[in-house]
Amino acid sequence: MPPKGSKKTAVAPPATPKAESGDEAPATPATEVKKTPRKPRAPAKPFNQLSTVLSVAALIDVTYENETVLSKELPKQGGHGHLVRFIAPQPFELVGSYMLDNGLQVLALKPSAPFPFMKLPKHIRTRILTLNLAPITKGRIELTTDTKSGNVKAKEYSKEFKDNEFCTHSKHRAAVAILNKEVADEARQILYGTRLRFDTTTTLLNFLSQIGDDARKAMSTITITNYIKATAMPCMNLLADCRNLKKITIVGGVGVNSTPQKAAKNFFTESGRLLQAIVHAADGDKDAALDVISFGKKCFTIKEEDEIVEWDEENLESFVEQITDKLK
Repeated sequence: MPPKGSKKTAVAPPATPKAESGDEAPATPATEVKKTPRKPRAPAKPFNQLSTVLSVAALIDVTYENETVLSKELPKQGGHGHLVRFIAPQPFELVGSYMLDNGLQVLALKPSAPFPFMKLPKHIRTRILTLNLAPITKGRIELTTDTKSGNVKAKEYSKEFKDNEFCTHSKHRAAVAILNKEVADEARQILYGTRLRFDTTTTLLNFLSQIGDDARKAMSTITITNYIKATAMPCMNLLADCRNLKKITIVGGVGVNSTPQKAAKNFFTESGRLLQAIVHAADGDKDAALDVISFGKKCFTIKEEDEIVEWDEENLESFVEQITDKLK
């Protein structure tokens, strides 16, 4: 033992090596951090439906907490309480609370009345539906065939739609079309009366096969980018049932590397039923057929001196004359 009165020699802390000395600093042992286990969440308290004396379903659903309608003591606040929840598809307001002579206290709720949409003039309803269902592609819906599934899909106008300046709840926009039969018919005229552009006759054939007769009758303006021989005839036969068609534009593929005589024969074979339906709707006017159906510059080509060139005006006139002569 050291003698009394002597001072303890202070132990110097270990020297920290300088950076330039090249010595490495001893590693500081990591302190283990103990994690506090989380308490399991309490299960959600059930809400039960409050019975009603009405003979019809109530507009506002009233549910209460737990299994009993009796209130429970509130130890902290004092008194008694019961958690009640009101749910309704339409907005509502709390009007007031009233005491009856029999000792019952009544809570008055006022559901909001639905908007009388069907009482609006038809042109106002049409305007509202047009703004709600308008595509973002400036009045045109482009339809293509999905390479993976083979199904028809609409660019920028699929089932989820896209928000526009008039509607931000995109996925619910088409719900208005099933409000009732009258609104469904008005919405159908807008949806299918929009300019529809199909990448091929195959896509158009699949589309026409999937929609109903009412939808086909509502179609008015369509464009076919690529006319494919394999699906042209069944496609054109279905188009003959679209009685409201005002304009059909075929961009390319009708008479590729073909003479006017051959192209006219093939096109009438594939589209004769459609052409005759248009003439019949025009009270026998044969010129109406090719007034409704128009062709792009890439529709007709011919081989001249080992070079593929577009038809000139003479060839086009010959094609039109031969189609007209075949009509009855």
